[in-house]
Amino acid sequence: MNAAREFLRQALLCALAPIPPDLGLGADTLRHRVISAGHQVAETEIVTELQYLADKGLVVLVPKALSPENRRWRLTAPGRDLLAELGLV
Repeated sequence: MNAAREFLRQALLCALAPIPPDLGLGADTLRHRVISAGHQVAETEIVTELQYLADKGLVVLVPKALSPENRRWRLTAPGRDLLAELGLV
Protein backbone atom coordinates (compact mmCIF):
# COMPACT_ATOMS: atom_id res chain seq x y z
CA MET A 1 0.00 0.00 0.00
CA ASN A 2 1.25 3.47 -0.72
CA ALA A 3 1.49 6.16 1.93
CA ALA A 4 -1.10 8.42 0.29
CA ARG A 5 -3.76 5.71 0.52
CA GLU A 6 -2.88 5.02 4.15
CA PHE A 7 -3.19 8.72 5.01
CA LEU A 8 -6.51 8.91 3.14
CA ARG A 9 -7.87 5.99 5.17
CA GLN A 10 -6.67 7.62 8.38
CA ALA A 11 -8.27 10.92 7.32
CA LEU A 12 -11.59 9.15 6.71
CA LEU A 13 -11.48 7.59 10.17
CA CYS A 14 -10.52 10.92 11.75
CA ALA A 15 -13.37 12.68 9.93
CA LEU A 16 -15.84 10.21 11.46
CA ALA A 17 -14.38 10.32 14.99
CA PRO A 18 -16.30 13.37 16.32
CA ILE A 19 -19.62 12.39 14.70
CA PRO A 20 -22.32 10.87 16.96
CA PRO A 21 -22.78 7.18 16.07
CA ASP A 22 -26.49 7.55 15.36
CA LEU A 23 -25.87 10.24 12.72
CA GLY A 24 -22.89 9.21 10.61
CA LEU A 25 -21.72 11.05 7.49
CA GLY A 26 -22.35 10.54 3.79
CA ALA A 27 -19.60 9.97 1.22
CA ASP A 28 -19.88 13.50 -0.18
CA THR A 29 -19.47 15.14 3.22
CA LEU A 30 -16.58 12.82 4.03
CA ARG A 31 -14.96 13.70 0.72
CA HIS A 32 -15.14 17.42 1.55
CA ARG A 33 -13.64 16.78 4.99
CA VAL A 34 -10.67 14.83 3.64
CA ILE A 35 -10.14 17.41 0.88
CA SER A 36 -9.98 20.10 3.56
CA ALA A 37 -7.36 17.92 5.27
CA GLY A 38 -5.22 18.13 2.13
CA HIS A 39 -6.20 15.06 0.10
CA GLN A 40 -7.24 15.18 -3.55
CA VAL A 41 -9.78 12.40 -3.98
CA ALA A 42 -12.72 11.52 -6.23
CA GLU A 43 -16.06 10.53 -4.73
CA THR A 44 -15.78 7.06 -6.24
CA GLU A 45 -12.47 6.57 -4.43
CA ILE A 46 -14.09 7.61 -1.15
CA VAL A 47 -16.78 4.96 -1.57
CA THR A 48 -14.15 2.33 -2.42
CA GLU A 49 -12.10 3.21 0.65
CA LEU A 50 -15.18 3.27 2.90
CA GLN A 51 -16.06 -0.22 1.69
CA TYR A 52 -12.48 -1.33 2.45
CA LEU A 53 -12.72 0.15 5.95
CA ALA A 54 -16.10 -1.57 6.42
CA ASP A 55 -14.60 -4.90 5.33
CA LYS A 56 -11.95 -4.38 8.02
CA GLY A 57 -14.67 -3.65 10.62
CA LEU A 58 -13.50 -0.06 11.20
CA VAL A 59 -16.65 1.65 9.87
CA VAL A 60 -20.25 0.55 9.30
CA LEU A 61 -23.31 1.90 7.54
CA VAL A 62 -25.82 3.64 9.77
CA PRO A 63 -29.15 1.81 9.42
CA LYS A 64 -31.81 4.07 7.93
CA ALA A 65 -35.51 3.29 7.52
CA LEU A 66 -36.15 6.40 5.45
CA SER A 67 -34.12 7.01 2.27
CA PRO A 68 -31.65 4.13 2.72
CA GLU A 69 -30.10 5.10 -0.62
CA ASN A 70 -28.53 8.09 1.17
CA ARG A 71 -25.91 5.97 2.86
CA ARG A 72 -24.17 7.26 5.97
CA TRP A 73 -21.13 5.83 7.65
CA ARG A 74 -20.01 5.76 11.27
CA LEU A 75 -16.88 4.73 13.11
CA THR A 76 -16.92 1.42 15.03
CA ALA A 77 -15.25 0.62 18.35
CA PRO A 78 -12.32 -1.07 16.55
CA GLY A 79 -12.00 2.06 14.38
CA ARG A 80 -11.80 4.26 17.48
CA ASP A 81 -9.28 1.89 19.03
CA LEU A 82 -7.11 2.05 15.93
CA LEU A 83 -7.16 5.86 15.96
CA ALA A 84 -6.18 5.78 19.64
CA GLU A 85 -3.32 3.36 18.92
CA LEU A 86 -2.10 5.68 16.16
CA GLY A 87 -2.39 8.69 18.50
CA LEU A 88 -4.91 10.41 16.21
CA VAL A 89 -7.67 10.95 18.80
